Amino acid sequence: MKSNVASIFIKRDNAKEQAATSDFWKNAEANRFGICPMLLLVIGIIGGVAAASGIMDSWVKLAAVAFSSTICLALILAVAPMRTIVIGSSIAVFIDLLVISF
Repeated sequence: MKSNVASIFIKRDNAKEQAATSDFWKNAEANRFGICPMLLLVIGIIGGVAAASGIMDSWVKLAAVAFSSTICLALILAVAPMRTIVIGSSIAVFIDLLVISF
């Protein structure tokens, strides 16, 4: 009996978390025209700095920065789902910061 009660509470908590994340992405889709320009600005600035510092070391770093930034820009231009755009932008910023730091 205890396991059934515990599983019911766990299922309810998971349902609440799923509803919260679903609401977050629905809100992000509704605010697409505010989020995308901010992402473009961040990716453009950090990508430019990373490209400038990466060109000094090797063409591989420059290619990684250019590829990740271009993929993000293509996702925004293609009006991909916001979840995909945010994940792609996060990966691009992570690659840019790696190139800047190393």
